[in-house]
Amino acid sequence: MNNLILWSITHRWIVAIAAVILTVYGLVVTIQLPVDVFPDFAPVQVVVQTDAPGFAPEEVESLITLPLETALNGTPNVQLVRSISTIGLSVVTLIFEDGTNVFTARQLVAERIQGVRDRLPATAEQPVLMPITTAVGDILRIGMIPTGSTSLMDLHTSALWIVKRRLMSVPGVANVVLYGGEEKQYQIFVDPKALKDFELSLEQVLAAARGSNMNVPGGFLRTPDNEYLIRGLGRVKSLQDLKKTVITARNGVPILLGDIASIQIGPAFKTGHGIVNGKQGVILSVTKQPWANTLKTTLAVEKMLESLKPSLPADVKIVYTFRQADFIETAIHNMIEALAFGALLVIVVLFIFLQNWRTVLISLTAIPLSLLAAVIALKWQGATINTMTLGGLAIAIGEVVDDAIIDVENVYRRLRENSLRTDPLPTINVIFNASREIRSSVVYATFIVALVFLPIFSLSGLEGKIFAPLGFSYIVAIVASLVVALTVTPGMCMMLLNRRDLPDHEPTFVHLLKSWYQPLLSFSMNHPRLILSAASLLFAVSLVPLVSIGKEFLPTFDESNLIVAANSVPGTSLDVTTKTGKFVTGHLMSHSNVMAAGQRAGRAQGSDDYGSSNFSELDIRLKTGTDRDAVKKHLREDLGTVPGLVVNVGSYISHRMDHVLSGVNAAIAIKVFGPDLDVLHRAAADIEKIVAKVPGAVDVQIEPIIPIPQVGVQMDRDKAARYGLNIEKLATTIEAAFNGVVVSQVVEEQRTFDLVVRFKPEYKASVDAISGTLVDTPSGVRVPLSAVAQIGLGTSPNTLRHESTSRCVVIQANVSGADLGSVIDRIREQLNKSIHLPAGYYIVYGGQFEAQEKASQQLVLLTLISIIGIFLLLIAAFRSARSAVLVLMNLPLALIGGMWAIVLSGGVMSIGSLLGFITLFGISTRNGIMLVTHFKHLMAEGNNFEQCIKQGAIDRLSPVLMTALTASLGLLPIAILGGTGRELEQPLAVVILGGMVSSTALTLLVIPALFKLFGAAALGAASRDSIVSSGDSIDPHNYINKEK
Repeated sequence: MNNLILWSITHRWIVAIAAVILTVYGLVVTIQLPVDVFPDFAPVQVVVQTDAPGFAPEEVESLITLPLETALNGTPNVQLVRSISTIGLSVVTLIFEDGTNVFTARQLVAERIQGVRDRLPATAEQPVLMPITTAVGDILRIGMIPTGSTSLMDLHTSALWIVKRRLMSVPGVANVVLYGGEEKQYQIFVDPKALKDFELSLEQVLAAARGSNMNVPGGFLRTPDNEYLIRGLGRVKSLQDLKKTVITARNGVPILLGDIASIQIGPAFKTGHGIVNGKQGVILSVTKQPWANTLKTTLAVEKMLESLKPSLPADVKIVYTFRQADFIETAIHNMIEALAFGALLVIVVLFIFLQNWRTVLISLTAIPLSLLAAVIALKWQGATINTMTLGGLAIAIGEVVDDAIIDVENVYRRLRENSLRTDPLPTINVIFNASREIRSSVVYATFIVALVFLPIFSLSGLEGKIFAPLGFSYIVAIVASLVVALTVTPGMCMMLLNRRDLPDHEPTFVHLLKSWYQPLLSFSMNHPRLILSAASLLFAVSLVPLVSIGKEFLPTFDESNLIVAANSVPGTSLDVTTKTGKFVTGHLMSHSNVMAAGQRAGRAQGSDDYGSSNFSELDIRLKTGTDRDAVKKHLREDLGTVPGLVVNVGSYISHRMDHVLSGVNAAIAIKVFGPDLDVLHRAAADIEKIVAKVPGAVDVQIEPIIPIPQVGVQMDRDKAARYGLNIEKLATTIEAAFNGVVVSQVVEEQRTFDLVVRFKPEYKASVDAISGTLVDTPSGVRVPLSAVAQIGLGTSPNTLRHESTSRCVVIQANVSGADLGSVIDRIREQLNKSIHLPAGYYIVYGGQFEAQEKASQQLVLLTLISIIGIFLLLIAAFRSARSAVLVLMNLPLALIGGMWAIVLSGGVMSIGSLLGFITLFGISTRNGIMLVTHFKHLMAEGNNFEQCIKQGAIDRLSPVLMTALTASLGLLPIAILGGTGRELEQPLAVVILGGMVSSTALTLLVIPALFKLFGAAALGAASRDSIVSSGDSIDPHNYINKEK
């Protein structure tokens, strides 16, 4: 490294040009790098969705979900299989191990599905792999509402065939799904009485409808000069075409479809509704591809929508009920603001201490070079600019100047001393030797700071994916700052400090600080045991809050949107759910802080949501600066008055993180596993009552797996056999009559609409009407359905959940007004006392607290390993185990301020707080290294023991305070301001800020006292081989010749 320092000094212009090139390239990369809200924190997962219209949840579970689970459960690298079986839908989610290629995973799943397709019901649709998305892939929810005469059917048609098709063509868009409106359908409503009168079967009607709508090829007509394509044109173009379709003829008289059915254009059966600002409309949910730039894709979608407005009905209004880019734009702005404010504070500190624009400029050069080097590394790694990578840079901004500060301060001091000599040395000699003097401490200190951050990369799961980019950008910036300190800083010192008119005294402020510090240092040296006793007492007192301190996994995100998941009583109709949504969204729009409110009720076709008619989600877009907690409180109070409505109030990112952790959108998930649904539900109900009474637990609810009413048509095989009916024919008749069959598609100007045949609605308006439905038999006799089946009211569970192929029920809750850890402790205590499950049933706790416990245990263990690594590096640096131990005694001093900072900022410790302590240990060790290294330099120069400690502490007062203040004040904006985008970094910054205060103040007093009592042998072992004395003025040219 000595060669590197000397080369940088002698080739300083090359180094300067290289720095300029790095800066320009880094700026270009910064502009081009994708921007996102967070790194992708979800594991690789593949979602398999199978639609089975009309199937009850139990049939979906047994006939579709279980065969799929059986086939997919052994897929390589699969960690967990979750499934939901609900009315007409099966959703199986496979979660893969980290590092699995998503395309490989999808291929493996597709191959397994291929082998089970033939075992699935013929009337169910084929399993479909849902598009590849990320956990936070929803970027926009777009509301379309008619303000004039446009009907909901025309609105849906425009949204489906104009808006969705064009949005799907936008680069980066993965999927667009529609909620609400009325899907246009050509409907043939058959009158069973007319069938009886005309002696027709339903099969004849289905066949006629299918055959009524087709074009056929007729080959070619060839003439000597031309060739003509022959086409048979018979596709339906109007309702009249359908009405004139012949079913059969009797005595030469045709029987037409119009004779036995009413034929119309009408809305398809609704599975979902969209409410926007209290009015019925359409909501389009836009999802991006995992690798797409969220901001760029959002802007492209918005631009496309703007260009489509002339193509839409004039009275259609477009409203954004959710826009993820709002959070990203605010978060990135806040983080850049924190970076700029932190940099400004660093500049102020440097000017106060150095009082020389040249030294300040040299030191500040490390900031842009180090940060841009980290951005370039992010590009090479394939990462994005997000709140976590920017957070790593913000944490590092005060530290990247530390190495440069140490070098510049030492060079400046040695140049000032050299100018007072009668025979001053050449400037190049002084700069080279001054840089070489601090080289060892700078290198080891940087390695230690980087080493303590390595535990972050061993975190697994969501927390590892979130914090690893922060650690990566931080470490790269710190290592880059070391390279800058060894190359750019010495070169710039030679360029800017190569002057003879240096001041012959140190800056006034530094002189004043030293005059204050000397009496305190003398007291510490004279009363070392008292100082150590006082420090020990402070450390012991700082441990007291650990008994009562709160715990949480991650802090609440300050998003400009809220999401309310609302569950009515299972079995509630979609119309009732929609009425509730109209009331709530209309009421919300009366608040001045609400920009838009939308309700997505039920389920959209093509969506991976599995909501039933009783389920809805409300998107509430708030104005910037709105008190979110107050809005959430009012929402809970207002919605709590709606009978039978259970709500879960949160925000988009929090919900998505909770879902990744536990499969539900809540911070706490208590899962009860077992085979029998009745036992599961009774146990869940008991648990819900207990959890609801725990202080701090809110939004407590059981996943509503309860019986819902159904009409059961139990086919009687004996009676059916008497009439020659088999079960398949009977089932087909029931499906066609009541559920309807899509027999064809009608084409209108490149748009296709389903042609559906079913009985008139009044024939399934009651149990009696269904019972009296006539069924065709092979003999031609028509018998009522009640003659071959038992028909009556019954019940069926609305939803069946599996995890790892076992049935389970989930009790979920959020936390408000308390910390997550204390609430969980109370819940566990109460459940252990009161809940006793039968054999074969068990409880599993999931959610944020489980991740918090796991991550905390990992971090504590790995931090201990890091401390051992620090100890080994200190031994390598000092060549003395005693010195290494004495420097490590600085770590408890850092803990003092960190703990009290947590107490004063709310008394809750999160994963960010633990990472703050880890970072703090590295930074505080740096100060100890600087002090002890200088002690050894002075001993090597022949000074006596006590004089070495006193002089070394005074000499290093300025760089210790400067590095501590820059590291602390660089984080001050994040720690004090908080806000959107700084939520995860704020606990970390608070701990570092508090720890640096105690560590720096006590280090300057405790380490001299420690060395006064125990360091004589350690300092006496210093040798010129281990530490190069600053007193040795080595001619750099002679050094080069010696190396050669």
